[in-house]
Amino acid sequence: MVAVLVTASGAANLVGTYMIKPIVNALAVGDVGAFMRGVELTAVIYAVGIISCAGYTQTMVKAAQRVVFDIRRDLLAHIETLPLRFFDQTNRGDVMSYFTNDVDTISEALNNSFANLVQALMQSVGTLVLLFVLDWRLTLVTIAFDILIMFYVRFSSTRSKRYFSLQQETLGTLDGYVEEMVAGQKVVKVFNREPRNLADFRKLNESLRVAGTTAQTYASTMVPVTVCLTYANYAIVAVVGAILAIGGQTDVGSLASYLVFVRQAAMPFNQITQLGTFLLTALAGAERVFDAMDLAPEGR
Repeated sequence: MVAVLVTASGAANLVGTYMIKPIVNALAVGDVGAFMRGVELTAVIYAVGIISCAGYTQTMVKAAQRVVFDIRRDLLAHIETLPLRFFDQTNRGDVMSYFTNDVDTISEALNNSFANLVQALMQSVGTLVLLFVLDWRLTLVTIAFDILIMFYVRFSSTRSKRYFSLQQETLGTLDGYVEEMVAGQKVVKVFNREPRNLADFRKLNESLRVAGTTAQTYASTMVPVTVCLTYANYAIVAVVGAILAIGGQTDVGSLASYLVFVRQAAMPFNQITQLGTFLLTALAGAERVFDAMDLAPEGR
């Protein structure tokens, strides 16, 4: 159901933008009847898109909560079957981090990222097809910039994913260390271990800071770079399209619709890059959770 509603919402957005062409052309020739019919049809198309968007949002939230419930239930049931050596070798805080930090990142990604990512991918394909329909010459310029954006996103996401995984691992270690030091505070006091424990904490905390800063640095540059390339693409297409329109090689309605599509063509990339942080963090948390699920139970 989510897939159907996301498809309907994305298609409504694409077709609604394409309707700019007949509306502007009708207005240019003074055909009021065609202009009004185009406006009414566009309103109906966007109404369908709004209803579909509301439907998939509510459905995705409910489905995500059920998935997270199943993950926590299955993870707890599996951990209860693990041998004692797992609990001897693993900090209690790290075990609790599976149920809190790691599962929460999965929940956040499912609630806010999954449906939006599917819609962004669909819109990117649909927008590219309609750009070719409107003017294939201008589309070549847009494709060149899209390739540059894709290369940079791949470069940045590959490196940020590695550091997000390290961040989740370090966070689990730090949580476990803090939990043990707080629970064993009497022993720490008896053996005068405060300076040594503080030094160890600062070392772990610094490792977490470095991993988090590096991951966010790579992830945070994706949106500004994408926006800059998008603006450059829009400016070039606007100038070339105006020259074609003046020369009579394209109509004003097609150019108006095309320029809107050019702005929308970058929106899926912007959404993907903005969602990249959530998705990469969730992926790192999911890897930890499913690594724990893959551990052999006692007696095997």
